Amino acid sequence: MKMKNNNFMNHVVIGIPTYKRPLLLDKLIKSIYECNIDNNFINEVDILIVDNDKAKTAEATTSELENNCPYNFKLHYHNYPKKGLSNVRNEIIEKANEFEPDYIVFVDDDVYVTKDWLNELIYCMVKNNCDMAMGPYFPEFKKKVSSAISHWFYRPPHDNDDILDFIITGNLIMCSKFLKDHQLQFDPRFNTTGAEDSYFGISVLKKEGIIRWAGNAVAYETIPEKRTTLKWLLKRRYNGANTYMFTMMLEKCHKKIIKKLVVSFINFPLGFFCLIGLPFKFKYRYFGLLKIAEGLGGFAGLMNIKFHAYSEVA
Repeated sequence: MKMKNNNFMNHVVIGIPTYKRPLLLDKLIKSIYECNIDNNFINEVDILIVDNDKAKTAEATTSELENNCPYNFKLHYHNYPKKGLSNVRNEIIEKANEFEPDYIVFVDDDVYVTKDWLNELIYCMVKNNCDMAMGPYFPEFKKKVSSAISHWFYRPPHDNDDILDFIITGNLIMCSKFLKDHQLQFDPRFNTTGAEDSYFGISVLKKEGIIRWAGNAVAYETIPEKRTTLKWLLKRRYNGANTYMFTMMLEKCHKKIIKKLVVSFINFPLGFFCLIGLPFKFKYRYFGLLKIAEGLGGFAGLMNIKFHAYSEVA
């Protein structure tokens, strides 16, 4: 249900990090252009594209989109060739703050948004008086994918307005004052490994930041064909455990390190036992392999063996 209150006029900057995805970027920007804007809550929207490619592959797309920009948006292009997942997100925050916004939104360049997406992010922030809010983004596959693969792309559901203890930056709104007051930034140690958003979330919680679930701020993530493979899922599961262990070591969370170590041990016999499901076509057929990959990732993280899954963009 929409709220009406003329005391909430907000300036929003939508920050988009991009790297060699001009077609997907075009799709995202056009979906933002079609967003409904509740003028009782939003009075200004700047879209900031930060191109992390030194070849400026997003520049031509941005120029074309700028020519068709609706009156209620302003589109900006900024090339930032210093690679790295944390680096580019920090650059977005720095450049966005030059506009002096009330809120900064992160949305990934392989996502496109629904018509009430931006309104719903703002509604959640205003209604709950929170510091950050995160919306769902559901996978969209380019072709039919077996349930044994597609199942693992769906994230656990949450009730609208739930308080969260984690952050994913693919669909996130942040109070700029909270960021400035606490000088929050993304840690460059995660530039090539990923999980920079998870570690950022820990920093937010340390500052007693409140993160809510904006369940109606829906977006969709385009899943390329090269990711719809067992090999890619195994790498993702391995890296998730690897970066989690690395994060807990940085934070010196010894209880969580021990717990993850025990879980990693358990994952091996559990995984091998569940391999009996491999010959059968059902959505959990790869559960055993994924558990083994998770166990290996946990042990590698403990030994500070990093998996540089994003070395191409860093």
